Amino acid sequence: MSVIPQRPLGFGEILDGAIQFYRRDFGLYFLIALVGALPGYAMLLALGTPGTGLDPSGTPAVGELGFDLAILLPATALSWVGTLAVAVAMCARMEGGAASLESAYRGALRPFPSAAGGHLLALLIAVLAGVVVMIPVTIVGAAAIAALGNLVVGLTVFGFVGLVGALVVLALWFRISFAIFPAVLMEGRAAPEAVRRSLKLGKGAWFRILGVMLVVWIIREGPSFGAFALFGGFEMFTSPTTAGTVSGGLQAVQNTLDLLIGSFTKPFLVATVFFLYHDRRVRLEAADLETAAAAMATDGR
Repeated sequence: MSVIPQRPLGFGEILDGAIQFYRRDFGLYFLIALVGALPGYAMLLALGTPGTGLDPSGTPAVGELGFDLAILLPATALSWVGTLAVAVAMCARMEGGAASLESAYRGALRPFPSAAGGHLLALLIAVLAGVVVMIPVTIVGAAAIAALGNLVVGLTVFGFVGLVGALVVLALWFRISFAIFPAVLMEGRAAPEAVRRSLKLGKGAWFRILGVMLVVWIIREGPSFGAFALFGGFEMFTSPTTAGTVSGGLQAVQNTLDLLIGSFTKPFLVATVFFLYHDRRVRLEAADLETAAAAMATDGR
């Protein structure tokens, strides 16, 4: 990992370093992410306008929602394969090797079971933690509404407690998952070991990891949410009478924007994960000294 400074990195240095590393091979990473997202994009175009789970009268339309999920979930999974391929290419470049579109996807085959298994395990843990956290949040919120005797104030307290609970779950998710790609690709770890590795490297850095990954998440998802709002996406959920009224052409434009925006921002997310992983290794395991010693041994000193 000689392309990363061999020292602890500050909050801004992690983000800036990820941007600078991404810029060196921008076209390659963008192309890899784009190719990975194209199958899902085609599936979404075939789907047309996704349902809201409601018909215009406000009655649940479970069958329609189930069909949409049958399209959206595979599309998301295929896009994740593109994310893994980007990680494979970045790992090769960080170690001083060459990378290409073909080698990225070929190289993703071997670590796929471990990387996919690790993220599914991390997601399961985060979901279970979310259920556990939201039980007391709901109890506290209901008690606040009842005790304060004011629905607005009670809902405000409920919302604040719920936000804190959501941040706790997010912090857990980021800590469990942030080092899975590096642990699998750079250390050859299996799925459970990669999750344990991520938990170990996240020790004592909950807020730091949460802060870095939240910034990345905002950069990653913010533009897509903006496009979704611009094309009236939120109105489909706030007003049942608008369900299914977005035209197919307008939905296709939104899907195309999501394709381009996602392919542009995804490599930044992956690069940040590698820089954050390196920072945690340096701080907990003196990886900078280990790298320096290896370099000295190679030079014959």
